[in-house]
Amino acid sequence: MRILVDTNVFLDLVLRREQCQDAIKFFIWCKQHRNQTYVTSMSLRDIEYIAMKKLHDKKKANQVLADVYSICSKVIGVSADSAITAIYEDYKDFEDELLVQSAKEELLDAIVTNNVKDFKNSKLPAYTPKDIISLVSFKEI
Repeated sequence: MRILVDTNVFLDLVLRREQCQDAIKFFIWCKQHRNQTYVTSMSLRDIEYIAMKKLHDKKKANQVLADVYSICSKVIGVSADSAITAIYEDYKDFEDELLVQSAKEELLDAIVTNNVKDFKNSKLPAYTPKDIISLVSFKEI
């Protein structure tokens, strides 16, 4: 599978937040099953900003970005076409719609996020880290 990972899942992992264990299991599962994980350049910007606010240390924030980059198959951009399409879609949150449009443009299979409800109108399936592991494992049986 080719999976776009939302900012919040990476933040759980690198900042050791409450759902950290689910994020760890998800990334291990991706590696074991050769699933490719993607992050948008926009998410990298957000991760750096939040890491700086939390850590108050540029060097540590840069290490957070390096950690995120090291577990991703690819960093993808948000193209002008994706942004324009997002403007005209029925969305709750513009940032989330940018993720959807970028994932569609890259022909990705799914989005993994902690806020599945924010993607209920998405044309791509959205799962929590825990749910995608269960769903795909069930289909393999």
